[in-house]
Amino acid sequence: MTAFNELQQKVVATSFLEMHREMSELEALIAQSSSASVLSQYVPDLSPTEIKVVHDYFARIRTTMLAYLKEQDIPLKSRPVSLRWALQTGATMLSVAIAEMGPEKMRGYGTLSDEGRAQVTKVQEELDRLVDRVAAYLRQRHEQDMAQRLARLKSMPAGAETLQALDRITSRWGLVEFRPLLDSVIQRLESPEFEIAVFGRVSSGKSSLLNHVAGMDVLPVGITPVTAVPTRIVRGPRATAIVSLAEVAPHEIPIHELSEYASEDRNPGNQKHVTDILVRLPSPRLREGVVLIDTPGLGSLALVGAAQTLAYLPRCDLGIVLLDASQTLNQEDLSVLRLLFDAGVPAQVLLSKADMLSPADRQRMVEYIQTQVKRELGADLAIRPVSTVGADERLLQEWFDGEVEPLFDQQRALVEDSLHRKIAVVRESVIAVLETLLAKRQGNTHGDNVGGNASQIKSLLEGSDRELQQAKAMLQAWASNDTALAAETLDAAAHGIATRPSDDGQAAAAFVDALKQTFDQRGHAAYGLLEGLQRSLEQSLTALQKAMPGAPVDLAPIQQFALRGLPSADTAYFSERRVEALPWWSRLAPQFATASAHRTLEAQLGPEVRSAVALYDRQLKAWIRKNLAEIEELYESQAGFFREQARRLTADVEGIEADAQTADLQGDLDELHRAEGSVGTG
Repeated sequence: MTAFNELQQKVVATSFLEMHREMSELEALIAQSSSASVLSQYVPDLSPTEIKVVHDYFARIRTTMLAYLKEQDIPLKSRPVSLRWALQTGATMLSVAIAEMGPEKMRGYGTLSDEGRAQVTKVQEELDRLVDRVAAYLRQRHEQDMAQRLARLKSMPAGAETLQALDRITSRWGLVEFRPLLDSVIQRLESPEFEIAVFGRVSSGKSSLLNHVAGMDVLPVGITPVTAVPTRIVRGPRATAIVSLAEVAPHEIPIHELSEYASEDRNPGNQKHVTDILVRLPSPRLREGVVLIDTPGLGSLALVGAAQTLAYLPRCDLGIVLLDASQTLNQEDLSVLRLLFDAGVPAQVLLSKADMLSPADRQRMVEYIQTQVKRELGADLAIRPVSTVGADERLLQEWFDGEVEPLFDQQRALVEDSLHRKIAVVRESVIAVLETLLAKRQGNTHGDNVGGNASQIKSLLEGSDRELQQAKAMLQAWASNDTALAAETLDAAAHGIATRPSDDGQAAAAFVDALKQTFDQRGHAAYGLLEGLQRSLEQSLTALQKAMPGAPVDLAPIQQFALRGLPSADTAYFSERRVEALPWWSRLAPQFATASAHRTLEAQLGPEVRSAVALYDRQLKAWIRKNLAEIEELYESQAGFFREQARRLTADVEGIEADAQTADLQGDLDELHRAEGSVGTG
């Protein structure tokens, strides 16, 4: 029974909590003083015995407080907060502190020279990058840490034990630059997916074929363009679909609503800004780890979908090119095959709707296609007729059983070989870094074994940093010229109206054409900005790899990153608006006619055009921001290794590296050298 009233209980509990917080801060001071960093504020003048005694006293104080609270039956109403949230908040405060030293802030304390501005900006960018990496890592909300994930994979053969050693050793020596590389390998171990993408022209039968393979009619089919964005199909316990939108988090939809997002009819030009569709089906033909992809048809007016199809080409593990038996082979079909060959992706050609041809005509068509492919591409490809109708349905079954299913087991072996090679490269790179640290520990200033030219590496990194900063600056200024863009649109529309016959329908068409052209150019500019940055960063990583031979660089993620979900503006509203044509005699004075048409358009539609342009620019800006962040993350996950190695090549190492025990370093090196036999190099 407590001797205190409710208010007095709160006072005691609050006091104890305050004591706990104070002791925690004192313990943090002890930990900080143990660091060898020159930034430490405290001299470590306590012996290890004294530190232990202090910790023991603090533990005794806490035990006494808790016992007293229990004895007096005083509830301890603390409100613990998420450590993740606290660290994320702290990272935000670090960003604020970095911003406070910016050139504009510094100018308030005196004139800042050009050199000073450059130096401050440089250190700001470097610190911001590191803080952003910490914040990004915390946002990922890993369900399990790397050690737990590796423990679950221990029974798998692809070097899991070596990965466990690398995880432990990189953590011990603070080699954070290797964490993204290790994480990417573990992700591949956890889900070694085999992607089969089906390509072809509009109405060639792609969706019908995949529906038949899956054994369920879930993908929309029709004679018009029906697939607006790539749709991935995997095995699942029940039929469902997960849709990701540019502005909305992924959400589950009933399978019967799939056409609302996946079809060109219900989602023309991908106006809903779908970035990904994942369909899960309880199909016996689907295997765990196998993904079927239905791509938008080529050769249609659905240009956004066609662009996404071409972007998907290098990502798949097997490309199925579907040719309609009622049509002849054309250059677009050959281009798809050529792109697959150039990307090193195995390709198969299917002649769909084979039931429409007699066996003799079917054979002639197969031979014709084989001859054309051989002549144009120099490749010998087997052409397999398939059908989803009647007795000829067996052709599809024979193809799938004989040509596709055997690849699944082969793919597992290929994935395992690839993982062996990647693990071996990471292991060799960690060995090189540890040898450098060991050499410095032993006082050998010439013991840098990482290799590479530090000045060249820094130059390449700085060039990429400038590219990223320029892209971010363009993003910030993206919508700053909306008014001018709307005026240019009205000018173009006015010119079209002034030069066309005096008919209201023609005038409306000229206006809508000008509006579409503005939106198309703006969308292409956004796409070009990101595509150019992606290629530039890819080239930078390639150059960095050459400057530091043996570096564990994986170009595939940034090479295969697809810019999906490009917004398309909806002009349907304006198509229904009446636009007044000019009288026939106005064309006798073109300048007068154009000016008159501009005034009419401005009065009738000016505010609506400006609003439509501003809305589309906001959509594009959100799309650019999302994809820019993903591209930057893909680049930084690789570039971080080079930044850290350049630092090690040019600076004395502080902190844990300076205190490293030679025996520990040598022991870890020996362990990694012994692991060489368990990780082949392919």
